[in-house]
Amino acid sequence: MIIKTVIDIRQPVAVVFKGLVEPSNMPKWIEGFQTLESVKGKRPRKGSISKHIFNDSKGRMEIQEEILKFDRNKKFEIRLSHKNMETHQAFQFLNQGNEITRLILTTQTRLIPVFMGIFSVFMKGRMKKQQEADLKKFKHLVEK
Repeated sequence: MIIKTVIDIRQPVAVVFKGLVEPSNMPKWIEGFQTLESVKGKRPRKGSISKHIFNDSKGRMEIQEEILKFDRNKKFEIRLSHKNMETHQAFQFLNQGNEITRLILTTQTRLIPVFMGIFSVFMKGRMKKQQEADLKKFKHLVEK
C-alpha cells in the first residue's frame, strides 16, 4: 500500500528539514507519539536505529526506526518496523521560491503476516487521513 501526501510550508527548506528531523518536535505533530529512545548510533544519522514509543486508546506500541537516507535539506528516508507491519517513508524537500518548501511524503506499508494485506484496502483511507492530518500539524508547528 502506497500513500503520497504533498504540502507546501511557508518556511525555507533548511527550517522545514530541521523541524522534521528534530526528535523533540515529534510529539507535537505525530498522533499518539510519546518519545524516542536511541538504540544504535546518534539520530538523525544514516544507519542510526531508534525506538518510537506510542500511546493511544489501544495502549502502548513500540516501533523501530532505521534511518536509510539523510541528505540534508533534500531527502530523509526511514524504515519503521513492528511485528504487524513494515513501513518505508521518504520525505522529499523542494524549494518553491519565496521561502516556500514543498514537502512530499511517500509512505509504503506492508502488513505482516501476508494475510493481513487483505485489510490494507480498508485501512488505506484511514492511514491517508492520518498522514495528512499529521503533516498539517507539522506545517502549523514549523510556520510559527
